[in-house]
Amino acid sequence: MGIVEGIINFLDRLGGKTLEVVEIPTRRISTEGMSIRERLELLKKMREEIEKEKESEEEKLIEDTIEWREKTLRQISLSERIADGVLKYLKGPVSSLSSSIKGLDIDLYRANINMSRERYVALMLGVAILVGIFSFAFSLILYLPIDISILVSLLGFIGGFWYMRYYPRVVWRRRVAEVEKALPYVLRHIASLLSAGIGIAEAFVSVAKADYGVISEEFYLIVQDMHKGASFEDALSKFEMKMASENVTRVTKQILRAIKFGGNLADILYKMADEFAFEYRLKLMEYVQKINGLSFVYMFLSVIMPTLFIVVILAGSILSRTLVISIPGLVAIMLFAFPMLSLIMITMIKRAEPR
Repeated sequence: MGIVEGIINFLDRLGGKTLEVVEIPTRRISTEGMSIRERLELLKKMREEIEKEKESEEEKLIEDTIEWREKTLRQISLSERIADGVLKYLKGPVSSLSSSIKGLDIDLYRANINMSRERYVALMLGVAILVGIFSFAFSLILYLPIDISILVSLLGFIGGFWYMRYYPRVVWRRRVAEVEKALPYVLRHIASLLSAGIGIAEAFVSVAKADYGVISEEFYLIVQDMHKGASFEDALSKFEMKMASENVTRVTKQILRAIKFGGNLADILYKMADEFAFEYRLKLMEYVQKINGLSFVYMFLSVIMPTLFIVVILAGSILSRTLVISIPGLVAIMLFAFPMLSLIMITMIKRAEPR
């Protein structure tokens, strides 16, 4: 019996040592007064808890990864996805085509489009291909002949490509128009801060933080350039070159001249703001006079002319007892020609709007 009791005591001490070694990296739990079976059960429970914690941590990691992936995909715009897809399969043609297009870099810079030259050319090709495909499908829906459908698809491809080529210029002109429209308010804002004794650099920071639209974005870029080490004159000259606007040039020249030679810059900016506001009112009066004549032409092209066209076609068909124009041709004219004329008139009216 003594031998048996000795073996049991030895195993009891060995089990206690084993539990102590296992529990060191995890947690310390008092095992005094526990039998070997109770300690083994406790060890089993601890292992199950550790496995559950690991599983929960892995599930959380997977959820975080999925959330990050979805967030990243949301941040990638559709245009970037199209450009990346085209670059994946047509990298060679895109590279050769991008080297032949002149002036694209400056257009992208002025339009504030943060995309490389090669990527934007890939986007141009992608949009052109999509427009060509949709044009071909729409032509088939109208039951146009296959050769006409191919021609329409080719015209859609060319139109989509050239539209994307000149899209940065359209964006740039729109941004310049927004900047010129907000100039009087921004000049008064800067002048009021200068009158209060605040410096010109701090005034620019205030405009960048304000909500003036595009011009606040451009002033933020000016402030960023100064933080990167550029002088105030260089940052302002860069803004002038980017806008390429007569009004912006007048403002930057006056500010730089006042800083260099001295003068009351606040009074100068107040006067320039009043001048810009007065010029805008004159342009607005001229626009109202022009719009009266253009509105009559638009009504004639969009309402009267299609009706007269249908009446003439019906009268000619009755007299000749045959259709003067086929049904697909008539549908194409009504769906494309007259809406295109209306779109041209709307574009002319929009372009005549004072900037």
